[in-house]
Amino acid sequence: MKKGSGTLQTIGFVILVTLLTKVFGVVREVLQAGVFGTNAAFDIYTTSYNFTILIFTTVAYAVCVAAVPIISKQLTKSREAAYRSAGNLILVSVLVSALLAALLSGILHLAPVAAWLGVDPADQGVLRQYLQLCVLTLPLIILIYLLVAVFQSMGHYALQGSLSLPYNLFLIVFLVLFAREGHVLEYVVVVCVAWFLQLAMTIPSAVGERFRLVPRLNFRDPDVALFGRTIVVTVFTTSIFLLCYLTDSQSVTAFGGGSVSAVYYADKLFTPVSTTLIYSISAVLFPKYNQEYATADESDYKRYVGSSVENTLFVLLPLSVMFSVFAVPVVHVLFENGNFDAFSTEMTSQVFAMYSLGMAGFCVLDFINKAYYTMHRILPPLVINGVVLALNVALNAAVGQSIGRIGMTTAIALSAGGLLALAAFFRETQGAFRWGKLLKNVITAGGMGLVLSAFHLRFYDPAMGKLTVLAVYLLLGVAGAALYLAVSWVLGDRETVKLLAGHLRKRRDAK
Repeated sequence: MKKGSGTLQTIGFVILVTLLTKVFGVVREVLQAGVFGTNAAFDIYTTSYNFTILIFTTVAYAVCVAAVPIISKQLTKSREAAYRSAGNLILVSVLVSALLAALLSGILHLAPVAAWLGVDPADQGVLRQYLQLCVLTLPLIILIYLLVAVFQSMGHYALQGSLSLPYNLFLIVFLVLFAREGHVLEYVVVVCVAWFLQLAMTIPSAVGERFRLVPRLNFRDPDVALFGRTIVVTVFTTSIFLLCYLTDSQSVTAFGGGSVSAVYYADKLFTPVSTTLIYSISAVLFPKYNQEYATADESDYKRYVGSSVENTLFVLLPLSVMFSVFAVPVVHVLFENGNFDAFSTEMTSQVFAMYSLGMAGFCVLDFINKAYYTMHRILPPLVINGVVLALNVALNAAVGQSIGRIGMTTAIALSAGGLLALAAFFRETQGAFRWGKLLKNVITAGGMGLVLSAFHLRFYDPAMGKLTVLAVYLLLGVAGAALYLAVSWVLGDRETVKLLAGHLRKRRDAK
């Protein structure tokens, strides 16, 4: 991120586009919460969604990550070479995913899925119906994300962030005009069909690049073998939060109806908040990691990675603390209406508060995973993420006696994994990552959190009305950010503050 204002401006644009999309996504979830609430009936939908579309999108994102270096390398030869390679990867992947979808449909028809997923056996017929519909989206989702990989390699960094914009708008319209409590099946159908709108979002990039899908189907292509090996690792490493979340969802089934839905809504808040910044930055930096590694020695490359991680954590740490401290008012303002009552707010905010504290660890894992992929080293991220998942499972079993503690175990596992990833990646390159800077940022963010927590305990009253609560906590957030920057400046951590201030001045002057 020291490489100049160009990268920072690109990141800023991608963040804005992604933020707009995520805002619509949160609006969709707010409307969904008001219509369906948190109850045993909606738990069936969330379980179906979690074990199909959510897994498919995570796998597809891993497929996208695995494809970017291959297509980028072919682009250095020629555009035609890149199109041929992309065409082969797309046809192979879509064919394999279609066969897998057919296999899953057969298994769902015969297997005791209710027992497997912790659902009441009396609801097995409904569960199967929802799962069968969702499984059909797999080939479509894989196709969409591979097209994203093609165009991201060509510099269309904002495409991934804007992908779900029409999808969210379509679902918002449906929820406002047509959705009704108890009519979950119709909503499942609409969610599945709406994925075609995400495919449509790739058309402008395809037209702009004059992309042609070169029909090839060559399983013996060396790129396919590399692609397959990389996917095996990236599916696991890029889905580490998903795996922790699914573990949490299964763990809370013993806490009664609505618990699974509460964890679902906590995830639907945490994911857009975290990925807006993390994935927007990594979408720009990942191709640049490949360029940097190809032109610099390993020490310079690791310093580049270290700088990007340091600057991102400087911004992310205070945000994660703010969202944790403000979890109750955030959930209250966004979700509490209709069938989403005060008890739903209490359950959801407990999980969201804990998830927010794991945001920095989640960020580090994503950045360091990609840094390792660029170096064609897949074992370290595999081991590190395996430790994270094992720790989460163990902590859930040991101390997860309440829904809040279930969220806490995930935050601890992600944070521990982030520290392990930093120690492993930078251990042979002294000075590439400054641990003292990280410690100062953590202490400063923690102190800011204590101050904000005192104000929250003194002034929070949901009876004030949602607009008043929103205004008060926006002001508290601005005050907290100012306090964090001021203390960071006093402690001598001025480099990132100057970088951010310089970027804001340039944007103001440009206007």
